[in-house]
Amino acid sequence: MRHLTFAMLAAACCGVAMSAGAATYFVVPGGNDADPGTESQPWRTLQKAADSVQPGDTVRIRAGDYPVGKSWDVRRAGTDTAPIAYRAYGDGPVRITNARVIPASAWKRLRDDIYYAELSDKVDGVFQNDIPLHGPQGRVGIKSEADLIPNSFFARDDRVYVRLEDGSDPKRSVMRTSPGHTVQLFGCHYTIFEGLTVEFGGRNAFKAQGGNAHHVTYRGNTIRSVRSQGIQGVPPYAIIEGNLFQKIGCNRWDHGIYTATPGVTIRHNVFEEIAGAAIHLFKEGATGAGGYEIYGNVCRKPRKVTYPTTGNRCYTDMIIWEEGGNRIYNNVFYGEGKRTSIDLNSPNNLVYNNTFVDGAPAIRFRSEWGIQPHNRVFNNLFHNSAGSFMAWPANALPQRLDHNLYHAAGANPSWQHDGMTYTRFSEYRAAAGEAESIYADPKLVSQTDPRPRPGSPAIDKGAALPEVRADIEGVARPQGAGWDIGAYEVSARVP
Repeated sequence: MRHLTFAMLAAACCGVAMSAGAATYFVVPGGNDADPGTESQPWRTLQKAADSVQPGDTVRIRAGDYPVGKSWDVRRAGTDTAPIAYRAYGDGPVRITNARVIPASAWKRLRDDIYYAELSDKVDGVFQNDIPLHGPQGRVGIKSEADLIPNSFFARDDRVYVRLEDGSDPKRSVMRTSPGHTVQLFGCHYTIFEGLTVEFGGRNAFKAQGGNAHHVTYRGNTIRSVRSQGIQGVPPYAIIEGNLFQKIGCNRWDHGIYTATPGVTIRHNVFEEIAGAAIHLFKEGATGAGGYEIYGNVCRKPRKVTYPTTGNRCYTDMIIWEEGGNRIYNNVFYGEGKRTSIDLNSPNNLVYNNTFVDGAPAIRFRSEWGIQPHNRVFNNLFHNSAGSFMAWPANALPQRLDHNLYHAAGANPSWQHDGMTYTRFSEYRAAAGEAESIYADPKLVSQTDPRPRPGSPAIDKGAALPEVRADIEGVARPQGAGWDIGAYEVSARVP
């Protein structure tokens, strides 16, 4: 199974005219900020680069580790014809962090499985190896070391207290602390971050401060081991593409992308081991924040949160709330029977040509916060589900669904519609009006490779959707007499 690669995205998306006076600078861990920043005399720090560039300039960053102190603050802005770009050189990982390792000798036992270390730095995040711990800023109610639960920390004055999930002594792990956001954007518009690894952020990996950044591109980055959000304060008209989001957050309120701004495109990213949602869209007074393009993403490896809660301890991959009119297509969701794929609490969304494997459920409509009608769910492939394929409570109408394929391998299928549960597809189809939908084995390559094989009943059975002219891998639609159902259009490349 193949998705669009970083190199393919870069080739397709980097065609930007540069100003005649644009310069290219270089940064390397062994450089010198007193030098001119040329390839032969590079700078040492990212902050020097960010404080020196002008519109149209590019910063090429050599492989290595880049500690950024409290944060890397990016304040210079490009223009629509002369963006500023921070790009990995391509000779290995560029690792950016504001965290530091706590020496094993610093840890002392307070009592039971609670330990502490004396530190002089601010602590906004703590990590055991690559896993973030719950912090007191969350909603878990940690107000002192006495409130610690497994996988949590509390910082006060010059001490940080931890209680690890397995009850172990932190001396046996690599423990890190971080003072807050790793990369902060201040009025930083028309800026590109490409090929970077941002890790061990005590609050967010990328944080847009002040609300005046816009047109920022995050491309081909690895954003991992972050205590709260991967990207929050997403600038309006941002492009987030080809990134890997990994091990983000420690409770259901921590997300890969958390945004309420208009005009954002989120495409061809991979989200795995996210505690909250991979993508959470909300409003909070941001009128016109809908209209997102969300396509070609893969959500997998649901992560169980560790604080006490009732019900399902895995959350939801995509929370689409309040502002509607979003287009969500060509995405693949692996719920593992633990995680809801899409939660809709907004109207007029187009949910087209997605593939859902083991959702719990795959789609949830909402009615408790007011009716959110007129969502269109077409050409989706639903393979297995924990319980119903969708949660469709009473009064969450009208919604329009059709040309979908459902299948439950080795389990009793179940559908919900207007608060009623159906175990026979014919009865559900009549109630929901899915006249062209089918129930059949989609004949996937495998459970972990959800491309339909030649001869699949998903082939040519979808509705013609002009909004979806290619599949998740860029294969043109249609390849045959009609659109195929699901994220993949069958071609000769499928075994």
